[in-house]
Amino acid sequence: MIEVKNFVKHLQNKGIEYFSGVPDSVLTPFIDYLVKLDKTIKHRIATNEGSAVALASGYHLAKKKIPLVYLQNSGLGNALSPLTSLVDEKVYSIPMIILVGHRGAPNIPDEPQHNKLGPELLKILKAHRYKYFKLNKDNYKNFISKAIFEAKKKLCPVFLIVDKNFFKIEKKNKKAKKLKTKFLKRYDYLNVLLKNKNHSKSLFVASTGFTGRELYSVGKDLKKESQCFYNIGAMGHANQIGLEISLNSKKKVVILDGDGAIQMHMGNLALLGKYKSRNILHVLFNNKVHESTGGQPVANQHLNYSLIFKGCGYDIVKTINNLNQFIKEISKSQKKLTALIINIAPGTIKSLPRPKENPKYLKRIFNVI
Repeated sequence: MIEVKNFVKHLQNKGIEYFSGVPDSVLTPFIDYLVKLDKTIKHRIATNEGSAVALASGYHLAKKKIPLVYLQNSGLGNALSPLTSLVDEKVYSIPMIILVGHRGAPNIPDEPQHNKLGPELLKILKAHRYKYFKLNKDNYKNFISKAIFEAKKKLCPVFLIVDKNFFKIEKKNKKAKKLKTKFLKRYDYLNVLLKNKNHSKSLFVASTGFTGRELYSVGKDLKKESQCFYNIGAMGHANQIGLEISLNSKKKVVILDGDGAIQMHMGNLALLGKYKSRNILHVLFNNKVHESTGGQPVANQHLNYSLIFKGCGYDIVKTINNLNQFIKEISKSQKKLTALIINIAPGTIKSLPRPKENPKYLKRIFNVI
């Protein structure tokens, strides 16, 4: 495993001083180190991978220097649009380094949402004629140098690929003080929600990450698996799945979103506001971090979600700070498009499970009728 400090220092020695991307669990030590250096380097946590490429493009246009974009391979789809229509040598020829955390790499067990793109990653890069280097502890310095040389020479993006456990994980300081907060955690609210009589027959659609995993845990304990859809991939799109279900079902649909997911594709809220489905209760868990990737801050921690929801056309928007407020709201007879913004503390239960069942089975038992 590689010391993150040495990795970043080598990049800096080669002239890389700008970093932008979306948090990823494979790259967690790398991103955490960048966050610590925020005051001494240029680092932007983007809303999504395509935006990270656009930010990096703007940096190159302004400074004529090579930026680095980081992402996990499941975010490559978001990045490909600006990479092929803006950055490409046949368009503006913008050089950059793309550091990819390889989820679902061959012979490395991973979650089902990576079963397609993981094994196909290198084939996809080859199909787009992108130069890439697969890094390990022995070659990373040499390959970083080659990648930067290639990007400068051909004015194009060059990829660096790292597998799980490439970076050495720093030991956490046991004496570090925990952040004091008056807020409860997401799991506390989910437990109350699924037990609420007013939602005994509701459908629950959860965003990727801890939100979906916690819904799985609570739903399984309460034997409500047939009412739950866990959007294990496609971050930011759970609310669109919930919208279309609500327009084709008589049941109430509870969308369970995270702040990172909302920010990734915030334009989705406009469509929810347009159709004003009275069957939707949209719950936003706001803890201001990308929790499942290590707790890195979301792109913007200071958004006024209430104004955003109202501006998109939601009829009722409430901010929730405690369980009593939450119980009062979910127990009401809902007849208008409603959003509940719940301020929560980061953290989850110990040994949080992942869905063990095949996604096809989970789809089959999900009952919208």
